[in-house]
Amino acid sequence: MDNLKYDLELLYELQNYDIKIRDIRGKINEAPYLVEEQKKNLREKKSEIEAKKKNFGKLNSLKKEKEAELDSKNKAIDKYSAELNAVKSNDAYKALLLEIEKTKNGIRAVEDEILDLMDRIDREFVVVKAVENELKEFEQKIENEISGLESSLRELEKEAAVTEKEREEYKLKVNNTILAQYERLCNGYGRQGICLIESESCGGCGMALRPQLINQAHKCRELVFCDNCSRILLKK
Repeated sequence: MDNLKYDLELLYELQNYDIKIRDIRGKINEAPYLVEEQKKNLREKKSEIEAKKKNFGKLNSLKKEKEAELDSKNKAIDKYSAELNAVKSNDAYKALLLEIEKTKNGIRAVEDEILDLMDRIDREFVVVKAVENELKEFEQKIENEISGLESSLRELEKEAAVTEKEREEYKLKVNNTILAQYERLCNGYGRQGICLIESESCGGCGMALRPQLINQAHKCRELVFCDNCSRILLKK
């Protein structure tokens, strides 16, 4: 067989196209996952903020409940006070006074609870407003990142198309028999089909090569394959 060095060097250059295409396609395939990850981050942020707003809503609901309880106790005081004028026995009069006192104590306790709730609501309102503003900024950031990813994806698709076209044109220069061997290796293993000999080892798998193989690869009279990974060997 004639010296194959030129053909192997062409093949090695063709492989550079394949490596570039695989790298671009890998980035293209990764893009949807990156976009979904950003959307997931946004959903988690919204969920976190919704939890804070829900807590704020609960505090307001509780305050309304306490205000209704306070109103009920004040009405009870009015009722007991009106009944004082109607009772005829001393015991009944004392019992009403006791109920009035107990209700007044209850009113003071509820008023304290309402004041505490108002303080907590004021603090929580500041927190909610802060996180709402934070969410707006976060949403804008995520939108920009997604837009950037989608823009990069379009550029990658264009780059892939151009590189694949160049690869098909360059492939015409490569010896068909050698090309068929190379593509069989690439398809079978999903990896590089040709590699350089580096420091007496296979540049693909790193296995030390037999001197005879290195000598055969140096002569370039035939295709030489790594004993370990079966890649075509090229001695520069």
